[in-house]
Amino acid sequence: MAASAISSQPLEQTQTQTQIKSDDPKITIQQILDIVNNLHTTVNKSQDAGAAIASTRSAGPELVHVSTTTPISPRNALETAISLPLPDKKSEGREDHHISMVQRNLRLLKEDVIKLQDLRSEVAEEVWKHIRPLQGLLDKVKKGEEKSSKTQLTNGMKKDLEVINKKIFNLMCQVPLLPNKPKKRGVSDDHDGDKINTCKGIVCLHGIHATEEDLKKRAVYRYVLGELEKLEDDKKIYLLTFAVFPENQEVNRTMLMYWWIGEGVLPVVGAECTVKRVLEEFMEKQLIEPVENKRKVEANSYKMNPFVHSSLVLMAKEIGLFDMYNHKTQPKMNKSILYKVCLVEDSSSQQEAKAKKMPALDIETVFNVSERFPDFAFKWFAEDQPSGKKTFGGLSKPVYKMLKVFYLGRWERTANRHIEVENPEVMKYLKHMTKLKLLSFQGISRIERLDDAVCKLRELIILDLRACYNLEKLPDKIDALKALIYLDITDCYMIDRMPKRLSWLDNLEVLKGFVVSDADEETVCTLVELRHLKKLRKLTITINKGGFTVLELFMAIKDFKMLEKLKVAWGGINKRPEDKKIDGENKDKVVGGGKKQEQKDKAIIKKQEGLIKRTASKFFAAKEKDLEKPELPETLKKLDLQCFPDAELPEWLEPRKLVHLEKLYIKGGTKLTGFGVLPANPTACSVKVLRLKFLPKLTVEWRDLRKMYFPELKFLEKYQCPQVSFCPCDGIGIWRKPE
Repeated sequence: MAASAISSQPLEQTQTQTQIKSDDPKITIQQILDIVNNLHTTVNKSQDAGAAIASTRSAGPELVHVSTTTPISPRNALETAISLPLPDKKSEGREDHHISMVQRNLRLLKEDVIKLQDLRSEVAEEVWKHIRPLQGLLDKVKKGEEKSSKTQLTNGMKKDLEVINKKIFNLMCQVPLLPNKPKKRGVSDDHDGDKINTCKGIVCLHGIHATEEDLKKRAVYRYVLGELEKLEDDKKIYLLTFAVFPENQEVNRTMLMYWWIGEGVLPVVGAECTVKRVLEEFMEKQLIEPVENKRKVEANSYKMNPFVHSSLVLMAKEIGLFDMYNHKTQPKMNKSILYKVCLVEDSSSQQEAKAKKMPALDIETVFNVSERFPDFAFKWFAEDQPSGKKTFGGLSKPVYKMLKVFYLGRWERTANRHIEVENPEVMKYLKHMTKLKLLSFQGISRIERLDDAVCKLRELIILDLRACYNLEKLPDKIDALKALIYLDITDCYMIDRMPKRLSWLDNLEVLKGFVVSDADEETVCTLVELRHLKKLRKLTITINKGGFTVLELFMAIKDFKMLEKLKVAWGGINKRPEDKKIDGENKDKVVGGGKKQEQKDKAIIKKQEGLIKRTASKFFAAKEKDLEKPELPETLKKLDLQCFPDAELPEWLEPRKLVHLEKLYIKGGTKLTGFGVLPANPTACSVKVLRLKFLPKLTVEWRDLRKMYFPELKFLEKYQCPQVSFCPCDGIGIWRKPE
């Protein structure tokens, strides 16, 4: 309709048009939009030509004539909303600014209505698919009842019900949180209380937990609450800890285990099996879901549906376990009723970051969720902390007996979040945390050494120093940590020596990041001395020592009676003096009169050779017969070799000798050519999982690999091994044995 015709219409006629009522909201919205468009045109006509509004205002002319019959997907609607142009600040005072805002909101409202109506039909169709299978299941049960007085579901029926239930639950979790309509008079609670909105909509809503009243009315909330109430007390804590992590984040199983042990809700004995079993139970109840990774035999990271996560956030807040998320605001650091403090981004700028505002005597847990500069948390536990009572039992210095978890490091496996301690001197306050069970500085930079105060933590079970790139030294008196079970110094590249007393940690079960170096053996802990760790189950080693052979490695671990997992990486090995080539310039100096220096070098070399011979003679004298044929510990189930230095596997590592090993990884080895002599018959090898990476010279065919060398193989990963041929791997180099 022309603008002139619109402007000349009588006011009564326009009002009559607006009074036409329709049951379809799309029609009503379009009527209103037509009126606003007419208003926009009329106002625009009265403006000067130079002040005319660009057509891109109000979300663009292409959105004006939205077809009422074309469905708009949630993704397209979201992208449309995001791409809307912001109002021009220079023209905020123009008369048409408010009109453009009404136009934009009407168009978005119309798109939402179209989306909901279309998706309602889609959900109805999806639900209809389950009627026939369920009716068939009911008929089978009735027939069984006629034949026998005892009616039971077969395993096949139970499996069918599980599949249907999973689909229905996923559909239920995607219902958007729209406010419930008020009850009509005459309608009973029985017909309205359990009504579920059947619109398939938003997958992830930011801050959905903030709408508490709406959330509590949702079927998802009731389901999560019901499942939570069925759990044992410890498992309730396990599940509620997921409320701390941001929405849609991957959470690692090992990190969860560390935290639960530190809180004292997970027994240390059998902790790894218990955690795995609990997480599997949560998956069965569809409270969490595994993060799929085709390169993993089984998942070790987990995510949570946003609706389930929001429900747990609210529950954790109501019982006083965690308190950090609030309606329409950024997460905030608070001390919960149950004495848990979660550090979030910009916590350091809050008033509560000051010791005067955060009394620390009763804090049980400090967990860093997203803060980059957590130094201030140390000061809560300072000697001059002005928090009421300053001593316990007449002691002259404060002791914080309540604190069990001090997790300042990174909980994410990725290094996207940079964490930094600006003043490492604050670590001296660790000496007051006498009851600490878990201490994590994972991924924190600028920590060059651990203060000796850490040796005061006599009840510490877990010390997590993973990826502390600036860390150069562990405390010499580390044996004071009598209760220590888990020590992780993986990726601490500056550490070149192990303290001598490390082998005195009688309860240590997991040691990750042990370094074999060229340091004087009289002042450092050697690999062979770790045999004193009678409970050691997991060990990862980095070899930075020149001439440390594969033979020496496996002779050193031969007496590790409890070892289950071993990972070895040959790193920056220094060449021996006799192997270094003399360049042209140095050679001329030697020939031209450097005989004296040459004689001196030879004397040094001879002295070093004598020392090496004496050391080797002393170490291997009693086991001279066993030097050629060491054996793997019978308890060893997983062996990971990285940057393997030799061209051939030694005899004790050939497949035919691996009768107890279940997982074998060989990642990197430019010289390795094969797995030994091809046996005439299949070997007794028990390896089920095999990973081969970066082995350019390894030559073997799939038939021999699968039938002769590794007859029990169930999983193979092959990457950049061009001469491992004819393997039926997928596009990323993975093969799995068919079920």
